[in-house]
Amino acid sequence: MLKVTIDLEAIRHNYHVLKSESGVEVMPVVKADAYSHGIERVAGTLFAEGARTFGVGTVDEGVLLRKSLPQATIYSLLGPLGLDDYKNLIIFGIKPVIHSWDQLTTLAECLTLKDQLRIGLKFDTGMSRLGFKPEACGRLVEFFRVNPALNPDMICSHLAFADNPDMGHQARQQLEVLNSVCEAFNQSGYKHKRSLANSAAILNFQQSLGDLARPGIALYGGNPFVNTAIAEKGRRLKQAMHVSAPVLSVHQLPKGQGISYGLTFTAPRDMRVAIIGCGYADNYARSLSNKSWMLFDGHRLPVLGRVCMQLTAVDVSSVPEISFGDQVFVLGGPGSGCIDVHELAGWWKTISYEVFCLLGKNEKKYINF
Repeated sequence: MLKVTIDLEAIRHNYHVLKSESGVEVMPVVKADAYSHGIERVAGTLFAEGARTFGVGTVDEGVLLRKSLPQATIYSLLGPLGLDDYKNLIIFGIKPVIHSWDQLTTLAECLTLKDQLRIGLKFDTGMSRLGFKPEACGRLVEFFRVNPALNPDMICSHLAFADNPDMGHQARQQLEVLNSVCEAFNQSGYKHKRSLANSAAILNFQQSLGDLARPGIALYGGNPFVNTAIAEKGRRLKQAMHVSAPVLSVHQLPKGQGISYGLTFTAPRDMRVAIIGCGYADNYARSLSNKSWMLFDGHRLPVLGRVCMQLTAVDVSSVPEISFGDQVFVLGGPGSGCIDVHELAGWWKTISYEVFCLLGKNEKKYINF
């Protein structure tokens, strides 16, 4: 029963903050349904603000976005994952970011003599997740000479420590490796855009900006430097997602009485409680039991007892005006009591990315078109 509200003005604001900070072309990352903010609405909003290149996760996401933004440049950051993906790259004009020889050779086999496809190449510069090894440059150059239908127009990598101010040396090492790869392709006559900077690097690692910056979490209002000495660098970002749920019941809880499964909370005094229509079926995690807070009319309401499948109890002793049908915020909300995504993530023992991705799977509405 959670209701998700996405403030498109916040997303526009964040895009312009990141565009101003970077000074280079910005490729909004809208993978995973724009971190569950809604890929078509988010990308459409940013296209109207001047964004022309977008990063999706899968080719299927690229196909979906192509239908709503026929003029956009779209990179599939995971590249093709199945045979249909290889065909759709050509049909829908999506640029795959290729990270393995299997992908590259299969793609070449799928092309006809008349096909021409621009692609991105991903290199592993130190994260050890996906990507070609830097020493593969020579072999890759030879491959492209034999397969002229494929043309690499972006070379990228992924930073492992951009959001950790104490690990700047690791980020610099990765940048040096990527620069050496890019230089090898330049010398071989393959002109391309260099892309390394994510949200954190845009705000704090200007050397990495290259030609194409790829912000993700910051677009949606997540501060990559929260709880660090440089948290101020993300101060201007605005959280775009707000999530609320209805009050289903309000009743008294006498002193000494437990509540919810296992009676893990016992009232230390006579209390008034509200039962809120949300739980782990709505992706409001059970791990938030007895440790999270909700918001109503500027008042923080502690969660009491275990979070259930579709119900959660909160203490409303301080808000006598609350009643059936009122909306209580589990994320965001108006005023100074706004529940910050990083705050909720801390209670949840996770990160802002997961909070957005999970809660955003509920029904969404948009404001400030």
